[in-house]
Amino acid sequence: MEYFLRRVRHYQYSTAIPLLLLILDGLVILVVSSQLYTHSHLFNYFSPESFRFLSVILAICWALAALFARVYQIGNLGRPRKIILRSAVASVLYSILLLLLVGYQLPFEKLSEGMLLYVVTVVSVVVVKLILLQVYRYFRHLTINRCNTIVVGGTTRGLELMLYFDRNASLSQQLLGYFDQQPSEMISPNISYLGSLEKVKNFCQTHQVKEIYYALDNQYAYFEDLQQFADEHFIFLGVIPHIDGIDYRKRLDTHLLDDSRIPVISSRRIPLYRMVNVLIKRGFDIVFSSLVLLGLAVTVFPLIALAIRIDSRGSILFRQLRPGRSNQLFWCYKFRTMRVNTEGQKQATKNDSRITRVGAFLRKTSLDELPQFYNVLRGDMSVVGPRPNLIVHLEEYPKVIKDYSMRHWVTPGITGYAQVNGYRGETREVYQMAKRVEYDLQYMENWSLMLDLKIIWLTMYNMVKGEENAY
Repeated sequence: MEYFLRRVRHYQYSTAIPLLLLILDGLVILVVSSQLYTHSHLFNYFSPESFRFLSVILAICWALAALFARVYQIGNLGRPRKIILRSAVASVLYSILLLLLVGYQLPFEKLSEGMLLYVVTVVSVVVVKLILLQVYRYFRHLTINRCNTIVVGGTTRGLELMLYFDRNASLSQQLLGYFDQQPSEMISPNISYLGSLEKVKNFCQTHQVKEIYYALDNQYAYFEDLQQFADEHFIFLGVIPHIDGIDYRKRLDTHLLDDSRIPVISSRRIPLYRMVNVLIKRGFDIVFSSLVLLGLAVTVFPLIALAIRIDSRGSILFRQLRPGRSNQLFWCYKFRTMRVNTEGQKQATKNDSRITRVGAFLRKTSLDELPQFYNVLRGDMSVVGPRPNLIVHLEEYPKVIKDYSMRHWVTPGITGYAQVNGYRGETREVYQMAKRVEYDLQYMENWSLMLDLKIIWLTMYNMVKGEENAY
């Protein structure tokens, strides 16, 4: 329940509108499913009580899926295309939840009716939302329904906020312009310069300003005076912090500590630092690796083991110490693809003489990595994450690649974002590893379950297609 409320509170500027849309979606699903049950005879094998309970489950599943896909984010309002795309993502999650929770209740011959109910509920909530959004956009353009807003400070951060307000007409804020000691050359002429800082108070009183956003640096006396003025005239005053060294082009995480008394801005956004995300990812890893191991242990694994044994002498499995999360070493398992040798920490190269005939095929198709699902089940690895490099790389690359060590913030993976973007295999040049690290950091900073699923799909596609750098 706490996670659910946090997702609602995440939406900026207005909690009421997303919450109302969420409740409305639930009502639409309840009404539509009720009408289907009443006016068609497709679901008569359910008792009225059972079908009402099923309808409630449908509404809850959609709410969870839509919140996770950020369907109700205020920034989407007035953007039908974005609403449709977010709803499409939500519909995929919705289908998965329905299959897990109620799929087993439907007789096999009634699956078509179940699909109809799924499609009708999804289409209904999207259509109703699009209609309401057009109404919302119309009323948002009415001056009476928008709050007059100004920005104090023509700084870089102030400019970013002004551009955000200017581009998103569906927001409740109506940007009137900005104040500073002189006009800023960075700011478009489309955004009005309203005057010097001394004119802010008078302007707020004559133009019924409801929100002020403060974007100046190191002017404490002026801020204290402006804060007192805002309090006395019931004007919301928001502060846009700026800290040198933080790249504000990237998404950041913020936290409120000590009962919301201490705001904290993370220097780097790492979703997998949050326990709820760690539990989601770990749960997925356990389920996915268990299914893979159960499915392949009696089918593919024996065939690969037999081929390795016939092709060359030595063990079937190969294990090697690799650095994991926080540089903790673990034994990483693979099918042996090389002749037995003593060069355990030497990276494989193109046309490497150590690689066997069967090993070349296993590497080309990535089948040699399958035993690492055992590492995933143990918790040493994840299905998706930065690939675990060699131990010698811990000494080499941090000296020449600034953010190399950051990739070990999270659990390494069997496949990763860098690999599906073409950066796998040998890294002869430093720039190749630098690009791999760049993609690993993008993955860490933008992690979601949907991104993991996308990477898994692309990995399977590349396995079938074959990869040039897989050797």
